[in-house]
Parts: sequence; structure tokens; C-alpha cells
Amino acid sequence: MTPDTRKGRETAVASPVRVTYFYQSAFTVAMEKTLMVFSYRQTGLEQLAREQWLSDRDFQGFNNILVFVPSASAAHHDKAIYEWKQSFPFTYVMPQEAAKLAPRAANVRVCREGDSFSVGHCEVTAYGSSDAGLSFLAEAEGVRVYHAGDLNLWHWREENTLRDIARSEALFYEKTALLPKDGIDVSMFPLDPNQGGYYDAGANHFIMAVRPRVFFPMHFGSRAEIAAEYARRGLSRRTVVFALTQVRESASVDLSGATPLVRSSIPSASERGRLRAARVDLSAYGHEDPFSQTDLPVDLREEGSPPA
Repeated sequence: MTPDTRKGRETAVASPVRVTYFYQSAFTVAMEKTLMVFSYRQTGLEQLAREQWLSDRDFQGFNNILVFVPSASAAHHDKAIYEWKQSFPFTYVMPQEAAKLAPRAANVRVCREGDSFSVGHCEVTAYGSSDAGLSFLAEAEGVRVYHAGDLNLWHWREENTLRDIARSEALFYEKTALLPKDGIDVSMFPLDPNQGGYYDAGANHFIMAVRPRVFFPMHFGSRAEIAAEYARRGLSRRTVVFALTQVRESASVDLSGATPLVRSSIPSASERGRLRAARVDLSAYGHEDPFSQTDLPVDLREEGSPPA
């Protein structure tokens, strides 16, 4: 995939792109004939009820289904992805470490950082990460989609040494500099509140340096208010920041104009299961967690559930 500059020009997209959030780093991006599945996980997640899992009805009508696995970690590589009916046009894209765990019968495309290749009518480039695994840029039907995997500015300033912080920053800036500036339409990038007061440093740099047209936060776990607040104050002339925070919540992304239009559609009650009510729990301030003073003390347990 040859990087280009999208400054000042519109994207020729016939219909809106539909981005659906599942949990943590898992998304689907649906176009007219192409479906991309990123970092899907359902095993061991109580946040996803069985009826919210990806299933056959989600795959119908697509000519090309790409399932991206950023790393071999259980957080990104769920063996449930191989239990889907293989009569659908799946191609699994992943690094070698993850491919070792895949069944032989699966249609797996193994790649490493720097590889560019075609899968059907989709162009894929594998980029690096500041942690294990890869990040992916995929282009189909005139739309470029980037999923960061575990690429982020991973450091804990309250705990790490200055040398560790400098190494983390250098690695992150090095990997980010390789991404095409003004060349990404839809992006998904970590926003991890466990990092404490600098949890958004990586996301801020990514938006400023790469300038994607649309940015969706991910990796925020049960801390939906973190993503929502980041989107609320994430004003930029070049990037629309939009938070999907509920399981199966989708956004319709219209890229046909100079400024993308993003609209959310909240899933029905039957699709999302029981909603969880957020409430303030001031006891979090007394926790031994060194970041309890920098993270908002919000308890997202279901109403009426016993304390942890």
C-alpha cells in the first residue's frame, strides 16, 4: 500500500461505513461487500452475553471477510474465531506467533512488520507495535482503516524510571512515524486509564502526528466514561473523535464530504443485554492502586450487585 496524502480532498465512498464496538479492542468495520473484524474476543468476557457474540447473521452478504489478530495474546486471539462456519469467505491475518495457535484448516495469512499484500480486493499493510504483535492498515472500497493493536505510549510516569520512559517514548515515536500522515480514514487506538495521569498521551500524539479522519478510542475496559470524556474534549480540525462505549454499539461513518459525519446507533435492549449503571464509589480513593488519585473513582458494577 503506497502512502498518499488526503489533505483537502474527499474520499469517494458510495455508502457510509459501519463501525461496531464489542469490548476492549474488538471492532468490526462493515462496508458494502467487505467486513473487517479486529481483535475479536468473547471467551471469558462476562461483558458479552452469548446473544451479543459475532455469529452467522453478521457475516451474511459479504464477499470478503478479514479477521485481524494483532498478537498471540489471549486478549487479541480468541480461538472462537475458528468456530465460525468456514463456508464464509474468511481470511485470518496475523503474526507468526499467533499463527502457530491457529488450526491448519483455517485460511491464515501470516505476516510481519513491513509486509504489504492483497487479500481479495483489500490491500493490507502490517505495521509495528510498541508492545507484542502488529498493527494493521487495511484499504477496501476506497476506505483506509487502521487498528493499532497494542501500539501505544506504554509507560507509567509515577513508577517508571526516566530511562524506561525515554525508551518507551522513542519506540512509540519510531513506530508511529512510519504510519501514513493524512492517509487514514477510520482509526482505533488505545486509551488505557490504568496508565494514570498520562493515559491519553499516546492517543494525543497519534492524532497530532498521523491525523486520521475519524478516531475511535479502545482498550478502556469498563471505564466507558474515560472514552466518552476524551471524545467530548477531543476537538480537532482534522480528526473527529467518537466514543463507542456499549457492547454492539455502532456508528455510521459518512466519509463522502470534507468533514466526516459520524452518527451512533445504540443497540436494542435485546442486543445489549442488561445495561450497567455507573455510580460514584469514593472508596476507590483509598485503594492501594498508585493511580487511584488520577483515575476517576467510578464503579461500573450492575445495580444491586455485591461489592468486589
